[in-house]
Amino acid sequence: MKTSLLLGMLAAIGTLVLLCDCGPVESTSLIVQADTAVHNANTAEAKKKSPYEYYAAEQYLHKAREKWGTSDFEYAIDYAKDARDLAVKARERSMKTEAD
Repeated sequence: MKTSLLLGMLAAIGTLVLLCDCGPVESTSLIVQADTAVHNANTAEAKKKSPYEYYAAEQYLHKAREKWGTSDFEYAIDYAKDARDLAVKARERSMKTEAD
């Protein structure tokens, strides 16, 4: 009886630890995705062809890293998503102007 209670408590604690760990993991993953997207936009010459989206993505990425560094993971996630989305848009617009 005591063993099953102890195992139940350990399972609950383990689940709680995993749930608390989601913020850092998700924000780190999104920051890496955003960094890759900004790099890809830079390769497509988005600085020249889609400057608003490119520079906004860079600034959002900077802010995401800043928030990540202060363990404010919820905001880091939001900023990283915005950075990723804008960088993808900048790359697409740059590639579209090349095709035209």
